[in-house]
Amino acid sequence: MNGKWILLVEDNEKIMQGNRRMLLRRGYEVAAALTLGEARKALKAQRPDLIVLDIMLPDGSGLHWMRQLRGSTDAGIPILLLTGLTTQEDILHGLRSGGDDYLTKPYDFEILLARIEALLRRSERVPETITKGHLTLDVAAGV
Repeated sequence: MNGKWILLVEDNEKIMQGNRRMLLRRGYEVAAALTLGEARKALKAQRPDLIVLDIMLPDGSGLHWMRQLRGSTDAGIPILLLTGLTTQEDILHGLRSGGDDYLTKPYDFEILLARIEALLRRSERVPETITKGHLTLDVAAGV
């Protein structure tokens, strides 16, 4: 195990299970959610190191949930948008709405894995909190 925990939010069970299986083989801990409701519960149970998020979900928009996360204490979690929305406008909207990366379906698993690795490397460089004496700075929240 590499100690990194990934939350997969994907309503297509075949895609979700395939990604989950491959990530587990690569040593990641993985939680899977088919809906935003399940994703919210998973996030309350444990803070992931990365979220792989579909945009079109049966109980709401992944973009809307992502914007909520960006305004919360979970703002610093890297989010890779994995979606069937493929136009330039869709991609720009996803990235400008707070996505750290954007990958369209269909995709190659090795490309998905490389993007996950890159986001995790980048997120390791900046600590979530910095403490000096009695003062603590929450880098992710900006306070």
